[in-house]
Amino acid sequence: MVIVSQKHRLPRRRIMLCNSKVAIILTSGLLLLVVALSLYDNPRSLKDDVVEVVYHKKVKSGWDASGMKLYNDMVLKLSTTGSRNTTMYPPGKTKPFHVSDEVCKNKNFWGRAENGGWERGTLNIFNKYINRETTVVDFGTWIGPTILYHGQFSLRSFGIEADPVAFAVAEKNVELNKNSNPTWGKRVSVDSGCVVRPEDAGKLTMKSGKMPGGSMSGIGKNVYGDKGEKAIKWEVQCYTLPDLFENYWGIQKPYKDVFIKIDIETYECKLIPSFYNWLKDEQFLPKMFISFHPKIDECTDIEYEGVLKFLSLYDHVRVKTDSEVFPSKGATLSNIKSLQKATLDFIVYQNHHVQKFEAKPEEVK
Repeated sequence: MVIVSQKHRLPRRRIMLCNSKVAIILTSGLLLLVVALSLYDNPRSLKDDVVEVVYHKKVKSGWDASGMKLYNDMVLKLSTTGSRNTTMYPPGKTKPFHVSDEVCKNKNFWGRAENGGWERGTLNIFNKYINRETTVVDFGTWIGPTILYHGQFSLRSFGIEADPVAFAVAEKNVELNKNSNPTWGKRVSVDSGCVVRPEDAGKLTMKSGKMPGGSMSGIGKNVYGDKGEKAIKWEVQCYTLPDLFENYWGIQKPYKDVFIKIDIETYECKLIPSFYNWLKDEQFLPKMFISFHPKIDECTDIEYEGVLKFLSLYDHVRVKTDSEVFPSKGATLSNIKSLQKATLDFIVYQNHHVQKFEAKPEEVK
C-alpha cells in the first residue's frame, strides 16, 4: 500500500484538470481511430493523399486481331519514344505533368496546349463544373490531355478510349503520372472500350478517319476524313454507361457530383436519347458536357427529339461552350437546329449543383 501524505497530495482542482485532459486525449484518439477505419473502408475520401482508383472489374477492349496489332505496334514504338514535362494553359492552374513525345502525328500538340492553342473553352468548362468532390467520366479520351488536366483537381477521373493507337498513348501518359505525380496520378485511370446505347452493347466495328490515333475514329456511320472502304477498321467491345458505372468503376447512385464529358464523333445522336430511361427516375442527375458533330453526320429529327426529351430532365442547359442559356423545358426542333453548327454542344446540370460553382468561374483567356 502506498501512503500519500497530505503535503504531497495534488489539489482537487488539479486532479480534475488532469482527468479532463486524459478524457480529451482518449476521445481524440477514439475519433482518429474511427476516421482511420472509415478511410480504410473508403480510401477515395482521402482526396489529397496518394489514393488509387479501385476497380470492381477491369474493362476489356475486345479488340480483334486488327485492333490488337495496332495497339501492340504502338506499345512497341512507345518503348523507344522519349517523354517530357509539360503543362496546360493557363499557367498555374495545373502543375507540370509527364507525357510521351508521341502525339499521333499532331505536330507540336503539347506545345500548343501549353500556350493556349487548344480547347480553351473546354478547359473553362472543366474549371467551372469540376471540383475536389467531383467524379469525372471522360470519353473519348484520345491520348489523355483532358484527363491529365481535370484529373489534377477532381476526386477521381475515369477515361475510356476505343481507338487502340490513341489508347496506347493515353495509357502510357497515365502510367507516367502514376509514377511521377502519384498525389493525383493514382486517382486517374483510362480503359479501352466504347460506350453505347443498350441495344448496341457488345462488339462493334470501329474505323479511323485519316489514321488510327488521330482523334477522329468512331463507331458511327461517318467519321471525319472517312476513307470509305480503304478505312482501317477493327472490332471493339462496347458497354452501356450504367454497366460501366455499377460493375466496373464503382460509381454508385445517387450521382450527386458526377461530371460526364462526351466526345464520340457522331454516335452521340444515338447515345444521348438512351440516357432518358436511365436517368428519368433519379433525383440527382450527373452534370454532362456533350459535343455533337453535325458537320460530319447530323442527327435525324427523331434523334433530335430524343435529345430534347433527355434535356428536359435537367434544370439548366447551356450551349455554345457554356456561353448561352438553352430552354431545358419546351424546346423544339427549330430551337436545336437554329444553334450554330460549328459549336453544337450542351452543358446540363441541376439546381443542387449550382451552389458549388464559383461565383465568377476562372476563364482561360
